[in-house]
Amino acid sequence: MPGRYRFSMPSSRGHSDPWFRVGTVDVTTTIIVAFLCVVSFFVYAADKATWIYGALIGTEVKHGQVWRLVTWPLLNQPDIWVAVGIAIFWWFGKQVEAQLGRVHYLWLLLLITLIPAAIGTFLDTGAFGIRWLEIPIFVIFVCENPKAPFFFGIQAWVLAVVIVGIDILQLIGDRLSEQLLMYVAAIVVGVWTARSMGMINDFQWLPKIKLPGGGRGRSGRKRRSAGGGGGRSSGSSGPVVVDGPWPTTPIYRPMQDQAEVDQILDKIALVGMEGLTADEKKRLNEASKRLRKGGN
Repeated sequence: MPGRYRFSMPSSRGHSDPWFRVGTVDVTTTIIVAFLCVVSFFVYAADKATWIYGALIGTEVKHGQVWRLVTWPLLNQPDIWVAVGIAIFWWFGKQVEAQLGRVHYLWLLLLITLIPAAIGTFLDTGAFGIRWLEIPIFVIFVCENPKAPFFFGIQAWVLAVVIVGIDILQLIGDRLSEQLLMYVAAIVVGVWTARSMGMINDFQWLPKIKLPGGGRGRSGRKRRSAGGGGGRSSGSSGPVVVDGPWPTTPIYRPMQDQAEVDQILDKIALVGMEGLTADEKKRLNEASKRLRKGGN
């Protein structure tokens, strides 16, 4: 990568959020989806009649095969470009999942899957393939990091405009108006959902909507509170909650500041200091000062 910009893996500073671990591998939603897409290659090779039962076919959904509303993006034919698409989804998906957290990211994928599927069912059309998730996730990443450089220093937003534009022109040329509507819906739903969950803060013109578990993915998590009286909560096997009074010195404040600093540092790793907004630079300086005071 030219200049000071670089791409990096999600930071280990509390940002890994797997569902479970297999050996040394953190199994996240992104990995599960990518794995199921690869499995579909083998199902296709073994029995196409079984494989097709996962595709979105509007008439079949209306006849009760509702699982198709969820399984259709996981269904993929063995192809080198599809394999590249799975890799692209995995790469950008893990970046978005690291920012949102596993629960919010799962909701994001479900909404990107279900809403276009409902449109396709209503219009009696069909679809399948990871590209229906790959493109919205890529666009979300680009909206969050529009100036991130790719090959030859091309900024991310330029690449996104070219890729999405070519896809739309192809759908128009093939007169696939139903799938064009689904394609646009998937991108809009993805960007709007990510915005509502705390990403893409530069899109001030796009109002946030209330979603299940809405708010910032990681910093917005609710902390458990002790129920009535001190000690353990009723029926809880969790840690003992010690009654106050608690010290109010700055050394007990940095947790929230540290999370905010870590988020901004991750963004700097992706797009450099020039990619930060004025508000982010101000918040970074203020949080850093509080952390220094708290450590003294």
